[in-house]
Amino acid sequence: MKPASRAEHGHPRDEIAAPVPALGVPDRDRSVTPSTRHVWASKNDFHRCTWRNVTFDNAGLRLRRGVTLADESGRCTCSDREWIAGQRVAKKTFLVDALAADRAVIGPYLDCDTDGGELEMHVNGHVVVVRNQEPRSYWEARWRRVDIPASWLVVGENEIVFRAVGSARWSLLIEESCRPDRSHVSDDGGATWRSDALGENDRADGEYLVRLWLDQYHRRGEVCSEPVDLLKCEDGTGMASAGEVTAVRLRADASVPPGTGCTMQWRVGPSPDYRPEMWTAWADVGEADHVGVPGDARFFQWRALLEAIDPAQTPVLAAVELTVDCDIYRPTSARVASSDNPPLVRSSYRFSHLSAEAPRGRRLRERWKLDDVVRGASSEFDALVRLRQWTRNQWENGWDRGEIDFCPPWDAMVILELASRGLSLGMCTHYATVMSHSCAALGFVARTQIMRNHCINEVWSSDHGKWVAMDVGGDQNDETKFTYHFERDGVPLSALEAHRAWVGQDFADIKIVPTPPAASGDRFVVEERLKLFERFMVSMRNDELVTMGPGEPEHGATSYHYDRYLFWEDEHTPPLPWFSRHTSRPGDLYWTVNRAVIHLQQGMEPGVLRVQFEAAMPNLARFEVQIDDGQWVKSPAAFEWTLHDGDNRLAVRPVNACERPGAVSWVVVRSG
Repeated sequence: MKPASRAEHGHPRDEIAAPVPALGVPDRDRSVTPSTRHVWASKNDFHRCTWRNVTFDNAGLRLRRGVTLADESGRCTCSDREWIAGQRVAKKTFLVDALAADRAVIGPYLDCDTDGGELEMHVNGHVVVVRNQEPRSYWEARWRRVDIPASWLVVGENEIVFRAVGSARWSLLIEESCRPDRSHVSDDGGATWRSDALGENDRADGEYLVRLWLDQYHRRGEVCSEPVDLLKCEDGTGMASAGEVTAVRLRADASVPPGTGCTMQWRVGPSPDYRPEMWTAWADVGEADHVGVPGDARFFQWRALLEAIDPAQTPVLAAVELTVDCDIYRPTSARVASSDNPPLVRSSYRFSHLSAEAPRGRRLRERWKLDDVVRGASSEFDALVRLRQWTRNQWENGWDRGEIDFCPPWDAMVILELASRGLSLGMCTHYATVMSHSCAALGFVARTQIMRNHCINEVWSSDHGKWVAMDVGGDQNDETKFTYHFERDGVPLSALEAHRAWVGQDFADIKIVPTPPAASGDRFVVEERLKLFERFMVSMRNDELVTMGPGEPEHGATSYHYDRYLFWEDEHTPPLPWFSRHTSRPGDLYWTVNRAVIHLQQGMEPGVLRVQFEAAMPNLARFEVQIDDGQWVKSPAAFEWTLHDGDNRLAVRPVNACERPGAVSWVVVRSG
């Protein structure tokens, strides 16, 4: 416990590890406030929510249209092949549980050794011919878009048989698995079939990389709101009141056609971030939109479960209204006068960060002396620039498969050891992997980002408060080894900003930083480099140093086929039918990192505020606060703050286990 004298001078008092319990307010001090309404109806409102298998249009949120069926995730290499030639015939079976599609696309991952070679695909007895014609676009270099009438399909089992025509040899890839056992091969033209001993040398047992896209609605989707402070009334103070919740009503404005449903649920807890041990479980909303929250509830979340038994129909969630009644303690004269305290942006998808306790992360840091690489950097961003250039410098013969003709997996330790001996392939994907893992080992946040025919990084910059696209492997010239990022008016760009610049052909004031060396010639022209961002996707993990799976073992060696990347989509960038994860919600790709949010509540005593911190930081170790012009000191996640007359300034920054501080959030509270 801190001495009382510190509290008298505006410092935190009483180090409380858990959120402060609810106030016991005497009846004489209670007052009823007008109901507080929270409404979600616009695109911006719903973008504060997270969602899965759901999209937004002018009418509201609806189930996503376009379903990709896959019995595998693409975790295989280009050596895991099934050759189709002569009497060797392959068959893939899809189980369709409901069918209401207007269109359908079969997406096999195919290769052929003959330009102009033909392949017959027999779909439930109907025949379509695929021809191997060059050149093809990058995203369809191996994936083949085969449009078929949806009427060829049935509810239940659907068979697709692949037969090579003439002397052509075609191949499919195989992912090892025992179930669901829906891929078969025949050596006698289809007279007999087996589901084991597949592939080259009959060594595989698994599923062929063939996917089926149906133009119909998903069967289920989910929307989840951000946490709402129930005691933050519209009283102009900018903080939550001291008091108790007396009634909560949650109403959904939803269109629910026959064969669809929309179920509203809620949960509450004392902390601004969900914690299973402290929050209630999800519960259905009661009759008359009543929500039976306990009186000491503080933070609230709702979720909507959208369902369609008939995939030709979808419910539409147009708006959600939350109404809160409270009994509050006598109001305070304190007000939030100014702040830089933005709410957290959350992704609908989890990102798996490398743990600070991972032994191989520490070994990477020590073996390759990564601290020396960033020592002396003038800022965090400067450290990231130094690290990206060091990464590129580890190759003297990039894009060569090396002495052992090997494509390393997503593991910086393996990649660097092989690269230092010139033994294996080194290309942009390997450079980006080394950058991601080296950043994570040092306590920075980076991820691998893939676009057309290239792979780069996006790093989180607390200096700029945003994700920044960095190209570590864009220069194949081992003499120049140029690395760079884009800037517009001095602000570095993210991949999404680069994508929007390309599709909008808006290149004004964008430049490559640093200036490309003269020896690079015209290889680094803004328009040409931005063209690569016509489509992009993100790998949602950087912890491959702990385990290689799940993932794509030979990333970038051939066209990408792993089905857990998260793709961006918009009106200029329609989704690819053979990949199942697409989003048009920016927060899914650009969530907040390395920042804390300050939540304030009026205290029981005049001039005392309750403070709670909410953080988005991998490997969070502690919070540090600064009161007025004082020093940065360690702080608990919740405490009481004694104000003095005038302006009181509270700043917070999270610090991770590698001693990297995040961005600073602050509030100024005027008292007296």
